[in-house]
Amino acid sequence: MPSWKPPRNIAKALEEGDGFWEDERWSPITLTAMSGTEYDGREIPVAWQVEFDPSEDEFEAANARLEGMDLEPDGYGWGEYIQKAIRKSNPALTKRLHITDCETDTCVIWVESEKDCRALLEATWKLIFKK
Repeated sequence: MPSWKPPRNIAKALEEGDGFWEDERWSPITLTAMSGTEYDGREIPVAWQVEFDPSEDEFEAANARLEGMDLEPDGYGWGEYIQKAIRKSNPALTKRLHITDCETDTCVIWVESEKDCRALLEATWKLIFKK
C-alpha cells in the first residue's frame, strides 16, 4: 500500500492547482482534494475524494468477490460494498461518507476531512487487493 503523503499545506496546493490536488500513487484509485465544494448549503473547505473504475484489470479478483456477495461489480456495487465494510469496522466513519456520485463505470466517495479520507482510502485499498 502506498504511503499517505498529502501536501503539508493543502490550502496552498489547492490554490496553486486551481482548486484541485491529485495523487495517482494509489492507482487504480485516484485520490483528489478539492476546494469550492458545497454540501447541503454549507461550504466544505477541503473535500477529499477517492475515485476508481472497477472495470480495470486490477479489479478482476475483487469483482469476483462482489459477484459472490450478489453485488454488481460496478461503481454502485462498489459504493455499497465499501459502505458495508466500513460500517463493520468504523461505524462513525460510515455516517461521514458521501456516496452520491457513483455511476456504473465509476465509484466516487468523498469525505470532509483528511483523517477520514485516509481511513477511507486505506479501507478501500484493502478491499480491492485483499488476498
